[in-house]
Amino acid sequence: MKILLINYHDIGNINTRLPKSLNSAQGIYPPLGLAYIGAVLEKGGHEVKILDCKALNLSSEETSNYIKKYNPVVVGITAMTSTIKGSLEAAQLAKNAGAIVVVGGPQLSAFPKETLSYEYIDYGIIGEGEYAMLELVNWLDFKNINITKIKGLVFKLNDKIIVNEPAIIDNLDSLPMPARHLLPMEKYNCVITKTPFTTMISSRGCPYQCGFCFKQPSDKKVRFRNTSDVVDEIEHLVTKYNVKEIMFYDDTLTLKRSHIESICNEIIKRNIKIEWEAPTRINNVDEKLLKLMNKAGCIRLRYGVESGDETILKLMRKQITIPEVKNVFKWTKQAGIETYAYFIIGYASETPNTIRKTIDLAKQLNSDWTMFTVATPYPHTHLYQLAVEQGLIKEDYWSNFTLGKVEERIPYFVADADKWIKKAYKEIYLSPGFIFKKLGKLNSWDSIKKYIRGAYGIIAFKN
Repeated sequence: MKILLINYHDIGNINTRLPKSLNSAQGIYPPLGLAYIGAVLEKGGHEVKILDCKALNLSSEETSNYIKKYNPVVVGITAMTSTIKGSLEAAQLAKNAGAIVVVGGPQLSAFPKETLSYEYIDYGIIGEGEYAMLELVNWLDFKNINITKIKGLVFKLNDKIIVNEPAIIDNLDSLPMPARHLLPMEKYNCVITKTPFTTMISSRGCPYQCGFCFKQPSDKKVRFRNTSDVVDEIEHLVTKYNVKEIMFYDDTLTLKRSHIESICNEIIKRNIKIEWEAPTRINNVDEKLLKLMNKAGCIRLRYGVESGDETILKLMRKQITIPEVKNVFKWTKQAGIETYAYFIIGYASETPNTIRKTIDLAKQLNSDWTMFTVATPYPHTHLYQLAVEQGLIKEDYWSNFTLGKVEERIPYFVADADKWIKKAYKEIYLSPGFIFKKLGKLNSWDSIKKYIRGAYGIIAFKN
């Protein structure tokens, strides 16, 4: 069967946590989830293409023409709740071309029935889509199984929308390598990484319950890949695609100490020359582990610090303290690893005083990179509950947003949160100390262009 998987534009993303100018400056990342689905479908004997409209900068007309020319039987589209309007446009283009339309991603886990209410969407997938998608297209081909038994499937039956049990893959080692040969690998870039770069995972799931984080069903179950397979993929990326830097997409790479230690030791054993970065948590690293990671090629770690106020940290359910944060940033720098700090501005119950503490902490940490985002209550999160309780929004906001009944952005918890974000970025990135530090690292035309792009995003600063 001919299948097309689409990564579409973020049209109508009015509730973005990152200012528009900075979001566009940070780069374009490969759609790893679609590459995994593509690999499973190919292995299942199907003909697959991936159309990354973001990377190729395709207009709606160009996307429509591509779909019509390829003439797929099934079109799969990934969707997030905040960017659902773009996914809906892609679905309409696919349906107009006569395709069966399937939508997956976090949006389906949040609002399956609302999404399937659109006449131009035929099926949805909740949870991890690789094998659920394969089972669906096989059913469409042969109708030889009971559709109600396909885990993760959302479908229409007798004017009702049926939601099956979410799909969760217990054994990640059953997955083939992502089908990166279906992606325009030369188009991907990140403002702070070397090029070529790409993304990969060594695990899925996160046991923590941060108040601002939306959890899909599959996020709640932690699973790890075989470490030899992980390093095999790293080696493959280096030899086949000449990748210079890898960005791990695990929720927390260092969640299981024996797992990350095994990966590092295997990289060192094979003498693989690769640089990599990853997200992790303040309470999941120590000095010894950081030194091992650096020896294995780790050049950057991303930490969710989030706030400089202990009361706000507790409200966020971060389970970390500011003294711990300061120690870990010191250890990370001593290990020779760059630090990347994430902060949220304008959380529930924030005041100018607590926001000022956050900006001051960011200055004290003197991180190599810092990101400030505005607090946005995403569906089914504790922060969303707080927003409803405080009368910021109605309980059905995101449901109505999906249905096209709401066109207004969620109000800020702190009225001038956008101004605080702008102030925070300028205090960090336009300070003489930061500028001189980065000027010393401009060693190629590529890095110069990236720094100019990032600087423009901060100076222009559009919400």
